[in-house]
Amino acid sequence: MTGNAQRLHHMDALRCFCMLVGLAVHGATVGDNLLFTLIAEVSDHFRMATFFLVSGFFTTMVFLRSGVQAFLANRGRLILIPLASGLVLLNPLTLWLIQRYHGGGESFSNFFLNGGWRLPLPGPMVWHLHLWFLISLFLYALLTPALAALAGSGPATRFVRWLTGLRGGAGLLLLTLLFGVTVTLMRGLNDAVVTPLFFRPDAFLPMATLNYFAYFAVGVLAFRHRDLFDLMHRLFWPGLLLFGGAYLLHPLFQDELPRTLERVTYWIARAGFIFLIVCGLMAVARRLVTRGTPMLSRLTDGVYSFYIFHFLIIYIIANLLRPFTDNAYLTFAVILAAGFPLLFLIHERLIARSALLTLLFNGKAAKRVKAAGPA
Repeated sequence: MTGNAQRLHHMDALRCFCMLVGLAVHGATVGDNLLFTLIAEVSDHFRMATFFLVSGFFTTMVFLRSGVQAFLANRGRLILIPLASGLVLLNPLTLWLIQRYHGGGESFSNFFLNGGWRLPLPGPMVWHLHLWFLISLFLYALLTPALAALAGSGPATRFVRWLTGLRGGAGLLLLTLLFGVTVTLMRGLNDAVVTPLFFRPDAFLPMATLNYFAYFAVGVLAFRHRDLFDLMHRLFWPGLLLFGGAYLLHPLFQDELPRTLERVTYWIARAGFIFLIVCGLMAVARRLVTRGTPMLSRLTDGVYSFYIFHFLIIYIIANLLRPFTDNAYLTFAVILAAGFPLLFLIHERLIARSALLTLLFNGKAAKRVKAAGPA
């Protein structure tokens, strides 16, 4: 592809879908049962992987159209301003509501003024909550000029031509294997070097950033090479059965393997399986979404606000329902029923109508209105 490639609506739709599913995933934190565990497990096998691959594709599009300086200024505004706004204006209240709903019992004043937030409180209590993806996304953006140059280089071009020229599913199968190896190397880098040197054990942010880097990078590569982009749009059942089978059967032989080999086989199988799920989702999306529609434009315009605010809205609803019911299933159902329309109303009636709020939570400068000419 070139920097002048037209926007592909099915990729927009896929990114919107991944962000909208976040309401169900994080809404499921209101309880602990089989359904909520299943929602989290299913999400973990496609949602953020798909989001970062699509982000790599569109980030490269923006970079190739704008140049390094304008691109970095654009990414800084679109990512860092909403990140700071969310961390300062939304997450503190959200965290207090989370601990309150889950029985933490800390008052608002004690939570904020007396250091109650430092206590081991119940619920998904972590300072960045869902906004971690913006931190990872900005780090990837900083690497995009180098990634785009590498993806467009002669060796990369020759490799992609050879790979996409393989018959049958051999090209996609080999790409999946290489992808699994890359994810495994990133996980090893995190576990052996990054986390031990710079973070506490089991820190989520560096692990997630290194884990999803491969998805973003392959999105960059897919934008530079249309033949690879097309190769990846496939519901590849043999590969899904191969990598999925290895992933599901891994617990049967993991105790018999040396630790290093056990981890390598696990991450290659898991990453390959997830990558092929993402490829299948792209294939389905391209078949279903063939053109832009007013609804897709509305979703694309509002989904950023939706995602920034959704964790706060989840726990406002959950706390409002708490005096009336302890049924987590009912609370979850109300969150889904009320959350989707409420979040888009917040965008359309509040954020989109304010230049300041649009900048703070969407990272977009107010549109200039042209002065009317003489009558």
